[in-house]
Amino acid sequence: MKKFILAILFCFLSIFSFANDWEFGSEGEHIIPLKGSNMSIKKEKITLKLTADGMLVNVKFTFDNPTAENKIVGFVTPESGNGEEEDETTKPKRKAEPLKIKNFKTTVNGKEVKSNVELLSKLLSKGILDNNIIKEHTEKEKNFYNYVYYFNADFKQGENIVEHSYFYTGSYGIFERDFSYVVTTISKWKNKTVEDFEIEIQPENYFVKLPYSFWKNNKKINWEIVGKGKMVTIAPTKQFNDEDATGLERYGTIYLKLNNGFVRYKTKNFSPIDDFYMVRMDNILGFDYEYPEGTIQGYKFKDEYFETVRNEMYSNYSDIVISLKSLNDKDLDIIRNYPYALAGYDFARKDLKDYFSQFIWYSPIGKNVKIDPNFNNIVKAIDEIKAKRKK
Repeated sequence: MKKFILAILFCFLSIFSFANDWEFGSEGEHIIPLKGSNMSIKKEKITLKLTADGMLVNVKFTFDNPTAENKIVGFVTPESGNGEEEDETTKPKRKAEPLKIKNFKTTVNGKEVKSNVELLSKLLSKGILDNNIIKEHTEKEKNFYNYVYYFNADFKQGENIVEHSYFYTGSYGIFERDFSYVVTTISKWKNKTVEDFEIEIQPENYFVKLPYSFWKNNKKINWEIVGKGKMVTIAPTKQFNDEDATGLERYGTIYLKLNNGFVRYKTKNFSPIDDFYMVRMDNILGFDYEYPEGTIQGYKFKDEYFETVRNEMYSNYSDIVISLKSLNDKDLDIIRNYPYALAGYDFARKDLKDYFSQFIWYSPIGKNVKIDPNFNNIVKAIDEIKAKRKK
């Protein structure tokens, strides 16, 4: 009964995080021509680096321009907020939420250009945008506000190098932080493709999920680890339009944990149908419902001790003692060290390091780690149980 109640509690927390505490911070966007353009993208490299409070973005383009001219280039992004549904009746009653995109900088052919941010509605009223280019955003304006990040620059005939960078927070709840980056707007440029494309992800020491595919036919993205780390590929098992299937069944995913380095995807003639996303899994226990059982491609996601820690972390101290006191010393030893493994503790004991190294989410980062305070009672309870046994 206790396990059932705690399972319900975890489900409740998951739902609560998305329904009430979910904060839509911002998403990454691919720049587009805000006025009609005949430029095509010859080369593009996107670099995304995770930080404690968001993502650093750097994108370098090589454009081919048939004629020298001044161009307005940028992207449209939704306002920040808590993800609550609105419509054309509720929106006018409030002001636009602030954006959580910072330090937007752009250079064109080595020279920094002024970057601007403005509400889409104001720019539309000035008549300086191409309505056909941003039609899908004007439709969404009925329900929420959109902002436009843009710059105005002189492009020469032939090859032009554009580089821009910014920071964005992503969207987040109590279990995760999600990062979307729109790449399907590549179709707004001439040829609707990138001749030479690369995306590089620097997840640092976070446990993350990456997309399995950019296409409706579920062609696999060939992610390549440059450095050292663990990766497990979960292929989709259902059709993408199967409404009864879970997201994991329809789209698959890539689980990744790096010790060092980065992961990248390089290809020619890139023309995606789906956008990029990355989920930073801040509460590894909270994703228990989706983890596969057993050993997958050489790694485990969970075991019986994982379940015990998950079930006990929100229990009161006396209940934890009662629940764990019948376990042997070996079991208690592993459970006591689980919170430290989840935090990336570098175990000196070979048996503990070997044990936790079988899990995809574990990689040692050092001795000075902080465990989740919700685990404190588990650690204290086990210390008490073992101390009494020595008397």
